[in-house]
Amino acid sequence: MRKITRRVATLTATVALAGAAFAATSAPANAMPNEWYRCWVSGHGWMWCMDV
Repeated sequence: MRKITRRVATLTATVALAGAAFAATSAPANAMPNEWYRCWVSGHGWMWCMDV
């Protein structure tokens, strides 16, 4: 009986971990909007930048 309980607990933990990993990798990225913003560029000073 102990082996079955241990196997069920291990299987449950494995499924929960796989589900959490899938949810983390399938979530949308928090990308910056395509807008110009002021940024400091070392050696050049303040410039206008856009993340693409």
